[in-house]
Amino acid sequence: MNTQTMRHERGDPFEATRQDVRRARHLPGYVYYDPEIYAREIDRIFRRDWLCIGRVEQYSNPGDYRAMRIAGEPIIVCRGQDNVLRAFANVCRHRGVEVAPVGRGQAKQFSCPYHGWLYDLDGRLIGAPFSRDNEGFDFKSCRLPLVKLDTWCGYIFINFDPASVPLSRLLDDKGVRKAETLHPERTVIVDEYTFTLNCNWKFVPENFMDIYHAKAIHGTSFAKHFQMEGFDFQLAPDGRYHAAYTSNTMAPDGELLFGKMPWLEDKPNDYAFTVFLRPNFNLFARVDLIQPLVCYPLGPEKTEVTAWTQLPVEFASRPAFKEKCKVLADFVRLVLAEDQEMIASLQNGVHSRAFVPGPTVPLEAAIHHTLNDYVDRIFPDSRG
Repeated sequence: MNTQTMRHERGDPFEATRQDVRRARHLPGYVYYDPEIYAREIDRIFRRDWLCIGRVEQYSNPGDYRAMRIAGEPIIVCRGQDNVLRAFANVCRHRGVEVAPVGRGQAKQFSCPYHGWLYDLDGRLIGAPFSRDNEGFDFKSCRLPLVKLDTWCGYIFINFDPASVPLSRLLDDKGVRKAETLHPERTVIVDEYTFTLNCNWKFVPENFMDIYHAKAIHGTSFAKHFQMEGFDFQLAPDGRYHAAYTSNTMAPDGELLFGKMPWLEDKPNDYAFTVFLRPNFNLFARVDLIQPLVCYPLGPEKTEVTAWTQLPVEFASRPAFKEKCKVLADFVRLVLAEDQEMIASLQNGVHSRAFVPGPTVPLEAAIHHTLNDYVDRIFPDSRG
């Protein structure tokens, strides 16, 4: 089914999803693979929302950069000689070739590999062979188009929409303010894990906020002491939610390998917190660490996921630091591997002619909340 078919359906195709969580049903299967819907998501979500693309400490020195493709858009994030962090389109102003290959590095300038056009670390054109005599070409004002960039608690966010609201307005939220007490800006990345899933991107944040599956899938890993009953979902506008809850830390047998983060000494050993910011930023914290996850679509049925493990700077001087970080890295890979086969099965199942969206349950309150926000954004006229 595609969006053209939807327009000829009688009534609201998402009426069942819009019901109260105890009466609602999940989204129709085609929403997770239809190419027209995917194109609409790229336009209305990934080219308009604030997107987390990394951490400030990944760009410590002038010239540190990363070239990446976000929902098909090639960009460069770079710290300039003036120590300012900027983002700009990785698209040469001559023929559109990417001036930096996808990846990370250290540069003094960026050179287009096709015709040698040269740009400084701010994206300004500083060299264009055989072009100075061209009529109508303003050499001095030519630069790679800037992309909006802002930071929060050490996280870097970009927005492709010049008319978007400031990031600060988006983050004016009770859950975000609680997340700030975790002081992510006082932590550093000790592990980065990126992998690809054969699924629609929406299944990834849905899975990360799905506590319903925790005991079934993760019962022998982190969820041994996870409390599902009475989970306190705090739902907020724009599909956001946050919750403080009880869970082991993300290490074998829930062991606090380094002890508590200094600013959470008053919390119990099984303290946990999560906050979700649409469309794709899930932040999880335990009393000893912070683990955010982001995902980006590579197509209607392929998604790239990145998970970071962050620890307080103070932990680096503690005994066996590298060895313990390796234990944490291995464990997060174990937990995420427990999900991967199930998510692939989800993607396969929504294609089946036998699939009929099942009911949501109270333990899926966060998913139900974000699905309704999604429907309002992508299908604003679906009510007929």
